This record gives sequence, C-alpha cells and structure tokens, in this order.
Amino acid sequence: MTQPARPVRLVREPVVPADVDAAEAEAIAQVARGRAELPTLDDAVMDCYLGHLVHQVEATSEADPVAILASLLCFAGVHMGQGPHVRAGDDPHPLLVWPLIVGRTSAGRKGTSWSTAKRLITAADTAFTHHNIKSGLSSGEGLAERFALDDDEQQLGGADDRDLRLMVMEAEWAGVMAKMKREGNSLSAILRSAWEGGDLSTLTVAARVAPSSHVGILAHITPAEFRDKVSASDMAGGTYNRFLPLAVSRSKFLPFSQGAPADVVAGLGNGFADRLDEGARLGTLGFTGPAADLWRALYIEFATDHGDIAVVEQFVSRAVPNCLRIAAIHAALDGQHAIHPEHLTAAAALVRYSIASARAIFTDSGALAKLAAWIGEDSEGRTKAAITSQYFRRNTSADEINRMLHKLLASGQIAVAKKPPASGRGRPTEVYTAATPPGPAKETK
Repeated sequence: MTQPARPVRLVREPVVPADVDAAEAEAIAQVARGRAELPTLDDAVMDCYLGHLVHQVEATSEADPVAILASLLCFAGVHMGQGPHVRAGDDPHPLLVWPLIVGRTSAGRKGTSWSTAKRLITAADTAFTHHNIKSGLSSGEGLAERFALDDDEQQLGGADDRDLRLMVMEAEWAGVMAKMKREGNSLSAILRSAWEGGDLSTLTVAARVAPSSHVGILAHITPAEFRDKVSASDMAGGTYNRFLPLAVSRSKFLPFSQGAPADVVAGLGNGFADRLDEGARLGTLGFTGPAADLWRALYIEFATDHGDIAVVEQFVSRAVPNCLRIAAIHAALDGQHAIHPEHLTAAAALVRYSIASARAIFTDSGALAKLAAWIGEDSEGRTKAAITSQYFRRNTSADEINRMLHKLLASGQIAVAKKPPASGRGRPTEVYTAATPPGPAKETK
C-alpha cells in the first residue's frame, strides 16, 4: 500500500501571538508548561499509517497525539489476531503491545485520547468495540475464564473457531495494581503469560484449561499513582516490563470542539478496516535486506545497559521485543509480508520515547527541588560544568542533567542567562540561577 504523507509536526512550545486575549495566552502557557515536562519526541513516530490517522483527527482533540497513536496501536495488534506474528529466536511473538499511558489527572487528557481513538476503532469495526473491548481486570482466574475451554471442547482437542481477541481498556490502572497486591491474587502471573499470547490455564481448585489467548491491554495512570503503588518486587517480577510506558500531556485547549467531523471519521474507519482485514491474513513477518541491517543496530541499542537506575532498567528491559512487535504492526497495516526500514524507524522512535518516559516517571520531584536549592545557594549562579562536576560528581549522564534542568526551567524554579566570556571571544556560558520571584503588583490610578 502507498505510504501516507508525513504528518505535520506537533508544536510542543507554542508561541503566544501578540493579539490574543489574556485567557488564550494563559491557555497556551499552560499547554507549554505541561508539554515542557515531556521527553523529546522524534517526528518519525508518526511516519506510519496510524500516524496518518492521528494527523487527521488530532486538530479537533485536546489529547496528546502519542496517546491516540498508542491506543490505535494496541487495538490494531489485537484486532488482526494471531495470524500475523514475528519470531525472535525460538519464540513466536504475537503483535501485542500494551501501552501504559502516564499523565496528570486533568492535564494528561488520557480519557480524551481514548475517546478520540475509540471513534476511529468503532468506525472500523463496531462489533469488535461492543464484544471484544472490556474493562474490569480483577484476578488471574477471571481473565483465564474468558478463554477457558468447556468439557466438550477439551475432549475435541480445543475449539479453533473461537474468537480469542480481547482488548482490555483500564482507565484506572491504579485500582488494578491494588488488586494485584492482594495475597493470593494470580493476575500478575497470568498477565505475563497473556503477553506471550499463550496458555492461561490455571491449576487452582477450579482448574481452567485455556490453551490460547490474544490479549492487549491499554492502561491509564498518573505518575504519582504509579510511583506510589509500584514496588521493587513488582518491577523485578517482570510484569511491568511487558508494558510500554508513555508520558503524555494535553496538546491544546478546545472549549468548543465536537471532535472530528462524522464523515471524516467514517471514511478513515473504512480504510482502517480494509487494512486490518488484509493484515490479519498474513503469517510470519520477516525483514527486507535493508531492514535486517537496521534491526541489527537497533537490537544492540535496545539490548544495551545504559546505566539507568535499577527500576528504570527493569521497566524497559523488553524494549527489543516491543520494538519488533510495533514495527510488525506497521508492516501488517501496510499489507507487507516483511518489515521495511520505515516501519522499524517509526517503531524505534516510539520505543526511545517510552524509555525516556520511564526515566521521567521515576524522576523524584524531591531530587529536582534539591538541585534547584543548590543552584540558588550561589547568587552568581551555577554553570553546566559546575552542576555536572560539583553537584552530580560526574555520576549522571548529560541527557539526564539536561532533562532535569529543562523541567526546572519549565516549572519556573530556576532561570538561565548567557554570560559572555571574559576575553570577549568564544561562546557565551549558560549560567543557571534561582528564579526571581515576581514583585508586588503596582497600583493603577
């Protein structure tokens, strides 16, 4: 299929026009502050068919385009079923991607992203929306029951004609996390099996035979909820490295938007349905020659230990299979039997954003406050070199330091100015200082 035109880049740092009123100026500033906390997003993320869909509807939605894309990605992998898949060594990988959408309660616009994506999903397959999208994960046994064979099916050796597709949409993932912590709850273990697309059978008192499944999970949570509820044992246990964490924030204020026009959504849904049907008929997806060369480099990149804190390393330890699965979904939606370089490029960009999101989620606000206080202790300010060598003692990467400074600048806790060199030649030095609090308002006569 012909690849859609590259979508226009989302502006992450809006400029306030001189002629807008105060309310509009405040709205633009609010959006800019929220998005300044996000990691840098590579435009290549949207260089795919799903990115084309997002581009058609994002102008009428306040949601983060990344959240809309991830929702469609999860749906597409589930809808196409068990036919299209990739292999990694001896393991077959179903095209299941589990986005964990992480954003603040209101400013994240997580629910809005699902509403926008769901309109496209419903337009593509209304019946799937009604019968195959559910919520309410509670226990491992409950999930296994969905796929369990009855006695007659067991005697016949299984029921191959069953619809094994299930997309679980959990708008309050914190509640699911609380349930998983209850003593005896087997949900974590069952989820790990579900991500493999495999056997969910249980050996409890009420044993269930569930030899096959095809489950996708789309979860929403706030950064604070996730940090508060996840434990070191949760991360080490391997459940959360199946997820794809994505930090999101509101993209714009649209007080009068009614969403994309119905005829636009209907047309997009029809095209989406055709691609889903064609992709579902595929089997094992391989690589083109150029894609194989690119995959070698990406495999090394995502399988390398980058020196992150343990919780982040554990969170993103399945970056390799996630990248492969995402690329395969892009290829299948293009009707291709092999993954092409452009599919890998888009997938790798999203995985890099996910890794950066995991780092952002676990950045301690207390650590930011301590850094801001240290910068403020010197009235002359601190240079980047001083911050790196004196405060961090050269034990933190430049990217991490830049990200922390960026967040402090965005939140108004520090300021930066350029100091010309004493010699008058060469580049000016950036000096970070404590932000000057606003003075008292002047009376107007």
